[in-house]
Amino acid sequence: MKLKIVIGIAAVAVAIMAMALTGMWLNFCDMQSLKWEIQDEKLYEGFSWLSNNTEEGETVLAWWDYADGIEKIGRRKVVIREASRNIKETIAGRQKHPWSWIEYELWYPYESEDKVRDVANFFIAENSNESMSIARKYGADYALVVYPYDIWKFPAIVLASGKEPDDYITGNFTIESIERREVVKKETVGIKMIYGDNVEGFEKVFDNRKMRIYKLE
Repeated sequence: MKLKIVIGIAAVAVAIMAMALTGMWLNFCDMQSLKWEIQDEKLYEGFSWLSNNTEEGETVLAWWDYADGIEKIGRRKVVIREASRNIKETIAGRQKHPWSWIEYELWYPYESEDKVRDVANFFIAENSNESMSIARKYGADYALVVYPYDIWKFPAIVLASGKEPDDYITGNFTIESIERREVVKKETVGIKMIYGDNVEGFEKVFDNRKMRIYKLE
C-alpha cells in the first residue's frame, strides 16, 4: 500500500514537472518569436528591403538581436544569431520572469565567444579598415544597425569586446541626449553607422531613419 502511495506521489510530481517545463518552453518560444520585428513597421520595412534588394546567399553583420528578422524576413545569412554565454546577462528576456534563467540554461543556443567579440569589435573600431577586415573575415556583405536601439545596446556591445563601456558612451540615455549625440564619447564605426553618417569603405544603401544598412565597397 505504501509503495503504491509513493509511486502515485512520484507520478504526480513528474506530471507537474512536465507541465512546468512545457509552460517554460512555450514562454521561451514566445520570447524568441518575431513579434517585435513584425510589429515595428520600420524594422519590417528594412528587413523586407534585404529580401528584395540583396542577393540570395549574402551575409549581414549586425548585433544578434536582429538575426531573426534578417534570416526570416530578409532571408539572408547572419554572422551571429545569439548572445554569447559571456554576456548572457545582457539578454533582456532573462529578466522577464524569475525562472527565465532556467529557460536560457536549458534551451538558449549561445553563440561563439570569438564571433560575438569580433562583431563587437566591428562596431567599436575607430578605424573603418579594422571593421572591414572583420566583416570580410566572416564573409559579410552588409552591416545593419538600428537607431536609437543600438545606442541603448552599445554598453553591452562594448562589454562583449572586453572593453569598458564608460570609455565609449556616457550611459545617460534620454531621447534628447541621444539625438544631440551627447552620449557619445568615441566616434566609432558603429556609432557613425547608427547615426547614419558616411563611413569610409561602406556605402549606405538603406535608411528609413530607424534602420540603416551599409554595403561593403
